[in-house]
Amino acid sequence: MLSLNTRKTHLCFALLLASPVRAATHEVIPDRHSRVFSAHETPVLRIHSGDTVVTKTWDSGGQDYTGRRHLQHPYVYPETGNPLMGPFYIEEADRGDALEVRIDKLRLNRNWGYTSYRLSPDVLTSGAAEAQYKNFYKMDALRPTRADLIPWDLDLTNQTASPRLLQSSGFKFKIPVKPMLGCIGVAAPADTVASSGPAGSYGGNMDYNDVAEGATLYFPVYHKGAYFYLGDGHALQGDGEGLGSGVETSLDVQFTVKVHKGKHLSIPRLVNDEYLISIASQPEFQSSMDFGLREANADMLKWLTTEYKLTAPEANLLLGTVVRHKIVTYFGTMATLIPRKYLDKP
Repeated sequence: MLSLNTRKTHLCFALLLASPVRAATHEVIPDRHSRVFSAHETPVLRIHSGDTVVTKTWDSGGQDYTGRRHLQHPYVYPETGNPLMGPFYIEEADRGDALEVRIDKLRLNRNWGYTSYRLSPDVLTSGAAEAQYKNFYKMDALRPTRADLIPWDLDLTNQTASPRLLQSSGFKFKIPVKPMLGCIGVAAPADTVASSGPAGSYGGNMDYNDVAEGATLYFPVYHKGAYFYLGDGHALQGDGEGLGSGVETSLDVQFTVKVHKGKHLSIPRLVNDEYLISIASQPEFQSSMDFGLREANADMLKWLTTEYKLTAPEANLLLGTVVRHKIVTYFGTMATLIPRKYLDKP
């Protein structure tokens, strides 16, 4: 027969085994970056489901919150592509799972950013594009030999953004910021080494302005560890990314991960306070938007019938009467949005 002290020891040990492992918070600021969404990169950190990470991103040109240049010739091979923080290896994640990423905090950490200064000709008629493309902005304003980038001042106190215009009509630019991540996702399927330029079923360079503080994203997992990446911070950006960029800047980021075992997804999903959102990306400049629209609509129907247990007629009727759509980028990514208020249980 066990003594009283022995029984207490065994009981304490059993309770210890039954208790969940406490989630950890990690602070990591990598001094290196990746330009690909790939399972072949060396992880900057190994974490567990439930863990939180605090980090910082560089802007798309490789400058950090201090203005230090980590890339000498951004946009020029071999330094092309948005610089990404990661990969973060999640120990419990395996192929066929889903990775949940909650963006706990996303904040500006410096007082300037930049954009191109005119809309892409691909989103205008030929006549309008020709009229807009007669002049450059200012040589060397942001980078040597570049005359197509305009600086923006970011007011950290009032949380507004204003471009440094060479000429003004008197119109006042004081635009409220909404920090967002242009690049976010996991390693691409199979042995694909996807650059940080396009987007796909793994996420990638989606440039979706709802990837903001408070949002929770879900990604299909294609590899053991998931290999999660993020980067390409914007202070704000309109729907479609018509300038070819947001207001590019560096950001302070805090995110929390959770693995959902066996939850098969085909494309990324996003949930915020207002909407359920299916996000479908097509090859940029190669596919018309209706391909992404069909894929996002199909995923939303599946979401409503499998997880919210709507019947097929109910899901179709809801989609047909309250759905909203966003042009995420003019070059291939579309989103289907369902207001959550219609799914709240009485």
